Amino acid sequence: MRSDPGLLVLTGLVVAVTVALTASVEPLGERTADRAIAATVRDAGTRSQVVATAPTGYDDPRGAQRDPLSDVKLRQDAEYAQYLLPPVLESVLRPGVATLSTPPLQLLDDGPGRYLRLVYVDTPHGPPGVTYGAGGAPKASVGRARASLTVRPGAQPWPVQVALSQAAATALGLHAGDRVPAEDEHHRRFSVHVTGVYTATDAEADAWQTSPQLLDPAVGVADGVPTASAAALVSVASLPDLRVGVPADDLSYRVIFDPEPSQLRWHDTEAVQRAIGALQSSRGTSQDAPTWDSLLVRVLDDGRAQVTAAQGQAQVLLVGLLASALLVLVLAAQLLVDRRRGSVIQARERGASLLGVGLELLVEALLVAVAGAAVGLATTWLLVGDASWAWSVPVLVVAATATPILGAVAAARATSARRVPANRSARRIAIRARRLQRLGAEVAVLGAAVLSFVALRQRGVGDLTAASAALWWAVAGTVVVVRLLPRAIRLTLRATRRSSGDVRFLVAARLAEAGARALPLLVVAVAVAQLTFGLVLAASEREGQAAGAMLAVGGDARLTAPPDPAVADTARSVAAAPGVQAAVAARVADDVPASSERSAEPVRLVVVDATAYARIVATFAPSDSTDLERLRAASREDARVPALLLGDDADLRDSLAVQWEKARIPLVVVGEAPRVDASVGPVVVVDSKAFAAAGAVADPNTVWAVGPGAAAAVKADAGPSGTVVTYTDVLQERRRAPLSSGLVRLAVASAVLLMLVALLGVSLAAATQGPARGASLGRLRSLGLAGGDLRKVLVGELLIPAVVAVLAGLALGIGAASAMFGLMSLGSITGGTGTPALVLPWSLAVVVATVLVGVLLLALVEWRRLRRQALAQLLRA
Repeated sequence: MRSDPGLLVLTGLVVAVTVALTASVEPLGERTADRAIAATVRDAGTRSQVVATAPTGYDDPRGAQRDPLSDVKLRQDAEYAQYLLPPVLESVLRPGVATLSTPPLQLLDDGPGRYLRLVYVDTPHGPPGVTYGAGGAPKASVGRARASLTVRPGAQPWPVQVALSQAAATALGLHAGDRVPAEDEHHRRFSVHVTGVYTATDAEADAWQTSPQLLDPAVGVADGVPTASAAALVSVASLPDLRVGVPADDLSYRVIFDPEPSQLRWHDTEAVQRAIGALQSSRGTSQDAPTWDSLLVRVLDDGRAQVTAAQGQAQVLLVGLLASALLVLVLAAQLLVDRRRGSVIQARERGASLLGVGLELLVEALLVAVAGAAVGLATTWLLVGDASWAWSVPVLVVAATATPILGAVAAARATSARRVPANRSARRIAIRARRLQRLGAEVAVLGAAVLSFVALRQRGVGDLTAASAALWWAVAGTVVVVRLLPRAIRLTLRATRRSSGDVRFLVAARLAEAGARALPLLVVAVAVAQLTFGLVLAASEREGQAAGAMLAVGGDARLTAPPDPAVADTARSVAAAPGVQAAVAARVADDVPASSERSAEPVRLVVVDATAYARIVATFAPSDSTDLERLRAASREDARVPALLLGDDADLRDSLAVQWEKARIPLVVVGEAPRVDASVGPVVVVDSKAFAAAGAVADPNTVWAVGPGAAAAVKADAGPSGTVVTYTDVLQERRRAPLSSGLVRLAVASAVLLMLVALLGVSLAAATQGPARGASLGRLRSLGLAGGDLRKVLVGELLIPAVVAVLAGLALGIGAASAMFGLMSLGSITGGTGTPALVLPWSLAVVVATVLVGVLLLALVEWRRLRRQALAQLLRA
């Protein structure tokens, strides 16, 4: 060990760094998966709720008795629903919020289009906190003496006292003290008494999320008539009046359980899904048992699909990194055995067994490997708090066994008693056998590459076979290069024999002797190929996130507001602001009924000024803007409105028509629509003037703007009812997402280590041929070759194999990325609707430059060592 401390320390460092990185991937990956699942559930909002719907009873034909303990009974029902939750669900769900609500009741005091739901909300901590700005809290409609009275059938509508939020009161035009008649869809009459107008103490509390219209009314236009829909808050005191004043079939009693995203773990998602499925399929033990409903299973399915895709991509990076590290460990072991060749052969010649030779080398290699692995695991434990050893086992095994195996093989070959046949034909047969063995190994490598690629196409990233496709691609390509390189060198040698210069011939002669060794080329080419694949993966994902964010926003900024003609004025104001290149107002409506002669399905309808919208789309999708120009240029045939259609349903294109405000508008498809707001369903785009000429009124509700000043201009003109989304915010949110940021960090870390592996491969390859190269250059120097030519021979011998390996690695990495990007589910990570475009980052040039500079530095060091050797010593040797 004292004879080669530098090489052993280098081997230990490679083991330590590789083990540290691979041991940290699993714990960090699990934490990232947990954060990704939590983010998916949090972003799902109400879709992630688990809802228990309890029976509300029936109406007694003799009359409804007022129950002053209604709130106690409802709370008992909520506690019973909580009791029915399985432990795995109870640990990830917050305490339930109980609600008793009516359907939207039409108010009859002042024209159509005004609807009000009556909602009672109860949390484990009591009713939601409010502050009354006018009036007071709802009270009971009768005194304590009549608290248990019975309301007979046919009596006048029983009054129910409620309170409204300030926004709801404004939207409905109501005030504290108003008495409003209402009716349900069966035209049964009710009496609503508004006692106060409130503001929420904490608008983000769970109680308000169960019925958002308690704070935020919905305002719009239907059939040309303004509409407003809100919810009114029923208090504990007025709850008994709600039970007797509203028929049981108009009441819906639900207990809503919101998940606690921070408590959800990646490994627990399957158990949570099974528990929800069991609840939904259970009928209960009695008629009083609640029924269960939740979309949390689908939300978790989406989150699991994203996590699985990210884990597959991380596995691709890890497999390439691990294989490159193992190859450089084998190269280091080969260099160590070359330096120990004399002592190993001497021990074998003196009677040592091959097992004994291997065991001596094993003790040394095992000490180095164990020390390096211990340092790597300890570092990971200190920095991460946990460590996984599964990916570290191959590193430890190869580092410990490569040197003993290669040393035993070297000793066996040097002292082999096998005789060389004297018969020429027998020697030919032996040579052919060796060639067939090599050909068989190469065919096996190519077969593994083909099978792994087929597995990737069939199953996608998700198992080790499919994840190794990029690695086998690189290995197979390097095998082809190793097969072709000697022939190219021989052709070069033949050509340089006829040249007048000495340097090219000498370089070609040295390359023919030692420049086509398979292992050094394999180490450098595979490392550069995996490095290229990782960098292209990271760059393409970042570019895909940018494209997806721009597509989701529809420009640099988007304003969404209730449909109103004033939105068009807002668009013109935004367009005139400094730094805004273009702005356009549009009506975007989802789930608009569309039909043709052979198909029918809901579509997203976009009514927009085609010319102005084309300028918007041209900034982020130039190819989509050409079809928009056809809308204005298309001729009107048979009063049909020209339209663009995006969707996979070809049957929808023939005789297309949309249903808009009880009118059927015929359309003629003249091109393909852009993907509006990252829609994955059918999209229909029509020109606003042509749509209006067909008799359809579509007030705008969206403003898109592009330009460096678009975000500030849209925010300034948004108004209180508008919602602004900017490209910068969406992009930052996507890049900060746990999965995408984790993959980028892993790609950068593996790229750094692969860069070191490539440099080590070049250095170890140079060191392996160092003695032979020194002897050759010493002879040339003693024969009188000029110093400049000698330096060129040295640089050429070191540089050309490195250039070949680096260029082969670059080509193989880019080729693997081009062939496999569409199979790696990148769209689920970038947030786009498809596979992002392939991006070649500028850092690839840095990789090439770094390797070449490293080779030149090695040549400089070796040249200085050669120059220090005395010429007299060379002549005597």
